Amino acid sequence: MRKRNLFILIVSAIVSCNIFTSCNNSFLDEAPKNELSDVSFWKTEDDVYKYTVGLYRYTLAPENHIIMTDCYTDNAVPVHVTAAQGELSSGTATSTNAYFQQVWKQAFQGIRRCNVFFENIDNVAIDQDTKDLYKGEVYFLRGFFYATLLRLYGGVPILETTLSLSDPIPARNSVEEVYEFIIDDLEKAESLLPEKQKEVGRATKGAAIAEQAIISNFLNKYEEAATYAKEVISLDIYDLYPNYGNLFLPDYENNEEVIFDRQYMENAKDKSLGSDIDQYFAPQMMGGWEAISPTKDLIDTYECIDGKPISESDLYNEDTPFENRDPRLKYSILYDGSVIAGKVFSSEGRVGDGNSTRTGYSIRKYINPANDGMNYPGWTNFIYIRYAEILLVYAEALNEISGPSDEVYWAVNKVRSRVNMPALPENLSKDVMREAIRKEKRVELTFEGVYFYDIRHWRTAEAALEKPVYGKKINGEYLWVENRKFNPNRDYLWAIPLTELDLSKGSLEQNPGW
Repeated sequence: MRKRNLFILIVSAIVSCNIFTSCNNSFLDEAPKNELSDVSFWKTEDDVYKYTVGLYRYTLAPENHIIMTDCYTDNAVPVHVTAAQGELSSGTATSTNAYFQQVWKQAFQGIRRCNVFFENIDNVAIDQDTKDLYKGEVYFLRGFFYATLLRLYGGVPILETTLSLSDPIPARNSVEEVYEFIIDDLEKAESLLPEKQKEVGRATKGAAIAEQAIISNFLNKYEEAATYAKEVISLDIYDLYPNYGNLFLPDYENNEEVIFDRQYMENAKDKSLGSDIDQYFAPQMMGGWEAISPTKDLIDTYECIDGKPISESDLYNEDTPFENRDPRLKYSILYDGSVIAGKVFSSEGRVGDGNSTRTGYSIRKYINPANDGMNYPGWTNFIYIRYAEILLVYAEALNEISGPSDEVYWAVNKVRSRVNMPALPENLSKDVMREAIRKEKRVELTFEGVYFYDIRHWRTAEAALEKPVYGKKINGEYLWVENRKFNPNRDYLWAIPLTELDLSKGSLEQNPGW
């Protein structure tokens, strides 16, 4: 039944987006003159359903713009160094980088379509409860789109109505104004959405509250972040899925840990119905492109099973470095000797050849062994928000407010106990607990698009990126991969795309340093 519902959702999305997608390159995605009139479309509940479902396609694509962001941290480097991700990773990007334009445009396309919805929904003859449910979803999505923009670009123009071709492009609002707008949208969504939807993948009350916690934490508004995270916990409808490794496989999706995700179809006929995750990131022996290379720095961050770092644990042996380690290491990363899809991963003779791993390691998390050969687009749902992140946001925020309370220990240890890692030592100081939480977030949420934003709101990105990148040991020495740059006066924010600045005729101001 889930796959049947998913088929209906995505087909509806395609119908909707064929009607309303603009080919115009303007930053606000103004409607072209030949676009079908909104008035002629908004007649029935079926119209509203199709249009609303279509909005979900504007959430960020997991491949290029979420999973790949670990390459802009000390977790990984990209294989394709001359592409857009290579420029971002090395610190050599300019304001013409394709990813700046792609994310900006996609988010504002979603925002415009949300505004079209609000301008037309009250003209459709459907009962108020149903109408409110749709409104809740669209408030959530607009807040979600703006949260993406805020975290990447800082303050951006707030749009509550659609703009025509003759309307001037407004100036950027401040970070605080955009934050307040996001919270307002998400609070409206929270008040209108149910705890569970009839169709999986649609926004819920929990998703709206969770996104408030995440964006508040990003802006170091810890009182608010702790409050929102506690609200999610108090709903008592989410829990950690017992098996960490299975959490990222399609046979176990839509479980109790998932708060908001992107749904894909099994055996999809094309990539409009499936994902590129397997193709982009699976190892070459499965037919994938092996596009991310995890670093030695990330691998060294995983503790031994006694809860001690490798520099202190008697269990660590440099000759057998993957034994006696935090189980999340083997579930997240492929290293020589790892088995996936019945095949043994080996990087021998391939490291740094321009088309395969640059470090000797590859990504395992989210790779579906059943898609060996890449005969189909991927069908593993991608999780945007899960309960483990909310627990760690809660712990982080509470520790920043008042230090290591019992609640802080409870939240972190709950995440650790899922993979049978020991509880944190008692009587930690606030500073030591802070580092413990940050490490826990890094290893728990690696390759999920979280750490990229964490090192920005922690203001640790230059320390993370200005150290040498190393890979596996070859001939007795750890492979040096590259040195990278990070300009703290520029790189904490992405550039407003140059094309958008040109179109704005002076109303938009560029971020500093770009």
